[in-house]
This record gives sequence, structure tokens and C-alpha cells, in this order.
Amino acid sequence: MKGNVLYCEMCGRPIYGKAYRVYIEGAEMVLCESCFRSVKAKVAPLPKKERKAAPKPKTKKVVEYVVVEDYAERVRKARERLGLSRRELGMKVGEHETVIKRIELGRLEPDLELARKLERVLGVELVKKVEYEESEAPKFQGPAELTLGDVAVLRKE
Repeated sequence: MKGNVLYCEMCGRPIYGKAYRVYIEGAEMVLCESCFRSVKAKVAPLPKKERKAAPKPKTKKVVEYVVVEDYAERVRKARERLGLSRRELGMKVGEHETVIKRIELGRLEPDLELARKLERVLGVELVKKVEYEESEAPKFQGPAELTLGDVAVLRKE
């Protein structure tokens, strides 16, 4: 039973009966009843920790331009409608005939610059605007105060 006895942190006597846990100038102490009565006027209320609201995830609008999925069919139909050969279309947009052939077969997706050139020459829509919101996960911010437990290194015996 000796191991379970509490001692007053102010006077050092063993505490028999009720022990009082108080905060004096920010330090938590266990006191006996007589010390508790004598320092009652000096006991400060428990300091409340300020809680910061969790930061809201930041969202930003992202606008991208992408080539439509059925670009191959649109390019081929528009070229045939205008009566152009692959070579003639290639010359108008500054590309080789083989590039136009690969685009029409769906083996090569044109970059945005080439897609815009093809749009102007053929009069079809190949680029569409895509808008979406991208959010960043809030970064974890640890506790604002260091405690003894954060710094102390304990030895195991």
C-alpha cells in the first residue's frame, strides 16, 4: 500500500483522505487538504488553450483546353467536305501528309497548336474548354506549445 500513497507537492507530507489537484501559476500540483485551504486564494483557474480553427482547404479554378475525343472523324469529314487532299491540308497547316493521315486514323492526337490550325482551316471545333476546381489538402500544423513529453527522452530499465 506504500506505493499508492500520494504526497503533497507543497509540504511533502503523505496525503490521507482527499487530494486536491490545483493549478498554481500554470503548474498543476497535488495538494493535501491543509495546503489547499491555505493557498485557495492564490489558485489560478485552469488556463484554456486557444484552439485555432482548422484551415479550410484552398480551392482554385483550373481551366484547361483539351482536344475532343472524336477529333479523327471530325478532321476527316471536314477535309472531305472541303474537297481537300491530305497533302493540301498538310500544306495549309504546315504539316506533312503523314501527320494528317495519322491524325485522321486516330493514331496521333494533335497538340493544341495544331488543333487550332486545323480548326481555322477546316471550320470545325476540335478544342474544348474544361473547367474544374482543384483543392489542396491543408497542411497539418502540430501543437503550438512544446511540452516536457515532446522533448524528454525516457530510458527503459
